[in-house]
Amino acid sequence: MAVVSWQRWQGLAVGGHADVFDLSGAPPQGWMHAVFNGGPYGEDIGRCVPGPPAPVSLTVPLPEGGEFGYRLWAVGSWSQPGDPIAVYDETGPVPELPLSELEKSWLNRRASS
Repeated sequence: MAVVSWQRWQGLAVGGHADVFDLSGAPPQGWMHAVFNGGPYGEDIGRCVPGPPAPVSLTVPLPEGGEFGYRLWAVGSWSQPGDPIAVYDETGPVPELPLSELEKSWLNRRASS
């Protein structure tokens, strides 16, 4: 199982666009339907994710900045075994990784240049 970040997801997207939706019942090749419990994608109908297999976790950008995380909860099918649906549970905003003192000095040096 894979972890897919938004940047990687964009690279996998059809035509370079990461918002892949399908309302026909047959997602594009290399994609599968997904249902999201809460978060910014909680109301989406027809959203697709790369797969199968479904990524074990996804991070998506928030409009106000930062990222929001989802973790795979289950994969199943309501109608066709060959058309699996990934079900994701929200994990919430992804915290910024703490920077070491050395990394902070690099950023300060870059900002002052």
